[in-house]
Amino acid sequence: MNATGEIRTDETVGGLFPDGFVYLAEGAPVLKARQVGLVPGAEVPLMVVSLPAALRGHAREQVAERQMRDALAGGRDIVEIRPFHIPGKEQDWTRVLVADRAAVARWRKMAGPHCRAVLPDYLALPVSAGVWTLACAGETVLARLGPEDGFSASLPVAARLLRDALARGPAPRAIYAPGSLRPELETVFEGYDIAFLREAAPEALKALKLDPPRVLAHGEAGFDLRRDPRAARAALKAAVLPWRWPLLVGAVAAGLWAGAQMLAMTGLEEQTAQYRKATLEMVRADFVPSGPVLDIRSQVGRALAEARVAATGAGQEASPLDLIGLSADVMTAQGAVPDYMDYSAEEGLRALVRVENFAAADDLAAALGEAGLRVTVVESRVSEANDGVRTELRIAGPSGEEGEGG
Repeated sequence: MNATGEIRTDETVGGLFPDGFVYLAEGAPVLKARQVGLVPGAEVPLMVVSLPAALRGHAREQVAERQMRDALAGGRDIVEIRPFHIPGKEQDWTRVLVADRAAVARWRKMAGPHCRAVLPDYLALPVSAGVWTLACAGETVLARLGPEDGFSASLPVAARLLRDALARGPAPRAIYAPGSLRPELETVFEGYDIAFLREAAPEALKALKLDPPRVLAHGEAGFDLRRDPRAARAALKAAVLPWRWPLLVGAVAAGLWAGAQMLAMTGLEEQTAQYRKATLEMVRADFVPSGPVLDIRSQVGRALAEARVAATGAGQEASPLDLIGLSADVMTAQGAVPDYMDYSAEEGLRALVRVENFAAADDLAAALGEAGLRVTVVESRVSEANDGVRTELRIAGPSGEEGEGG
């Protein structure tokens, strides 16, 4: 570490970072492909924001930006706010990376376009769930408090941050501290049942039912500081803006079409109501002068049959066609299915009809009687070929005599 507190490009933290992880420096060559550029984590703190669970997407980012800018008194063109989350929590993140916009521009230039990512140094530490990773570089402490948290800070500040994290809980089950750990940090964990590991030994971690800490295994590379957090939104806005007028015209046209369809439907409903009113007036005037009009077809059929009987002389039967037509109308209204119909002058109309059950057979006979027909139920029995009941009826037309009911 040099006199200004910046870590040199040739300096590693206890050999913790593998080859390919390089601290950025002025005047150094730009990074090559697959290399990861590191910057001091103290300049890119990971901070907690309080956000409603229902807030999503761009609105969530806007509220987080407003909170951080108010807390840091930084303008929109001074501070960059980037959501930070582990895979699977893209919608309900509660932490943000905060960095000076000018510093990010400088790092972007130093890193060049070909490297894998530019990250705060603490995100390059290996970590796993239930394991905290701590490493010291001079008076600077790098820490990962599980996959979702971390920091780089001076020794006194780091000790305070660790105490606060332990107080919030939950405490880690193990601390991975390669190299030597300063006594000031060891005292922070006194009184806690925490295993200290100098090496990520698989056997020791397996005994604790913990996964080995791994580098960049929790999506850290996706938070590349070179990426402009507003670039994606700006690109989307630029792509959408040219279409705003066609979309607006289309929306207006769709609204006009929907309005026209509603007016047409309203007109049809009004026309249907007028036709029904005219039909009821005609039925009332010519066929059903009194009583309720419940089934226009059957009631008009009955009136026509009675009129034909009256026209042919008292005591005369209705014609076979009138009798069959009126009976069929009543059967259809009752949901009955005629299987067979036969007419003879001696017996009148004989009908074999399928209905749902015996009660439906009784209802059918009653409905035929209410239509002015004389009905005799010859037999009702369970149908062997089909579900339901098969009933045999003798049906005669209206006359002055009272027929039998089934």
